[in-house]
Amino acid sequence: MNNTLEQTANSVSTTSSQPNWSAIADEFCAAWTSENGQPDFETLANFYAHDADVAIYDTLPPLEGFAGFNDLRSKIYDGLERIATKRTGEVRLKILADGQVVTAAYPIHHSYRFSDGRSYEIDARITQVWEKRDNGYRIVQEHPSTVY
Repeated sequence: MNNTLEQTANSVSTTSSQPNWSAIADEFCAAWTSENGQPDFETLANFYAHDADVAIYDTLPPLEGFAGFNDLRSKIYDGLERIATKRTGEVRLKILADGQVVTAAYPIHHSYRFSDGRSYEIDARITQVWEKRDNGYRIVQEHPSTVY
């Protein structure tokens, strides 16, 4: 884990005030970005709750999404050569349950390239539900919506 993410992760888990959600969104996007065909799953594991009922949807199939981080990690993007994800606008927050739950929504751009020649450029909005746990805020629901 790089120093920036360690600092971000520490601020998420140790501060009583809200963390810097823009920095967290940028670190999240950076972890999805890769030139070698696989996102940085080790870093991404720090963002998601590891409960089996965590719902993770994506801009590409499968439409039913993934049932938890381990399901996502084992099934995502066969033949992926490159992925780039970047936040393209402000992070909008809704703080609920006295700060125990936070929704974060922001626009993103995805760029995908696959070994069979397919490529996609997708503008989307992502909404994440973060729940405060003993080890900090973790994603318990994630859903992107494509922008056409």
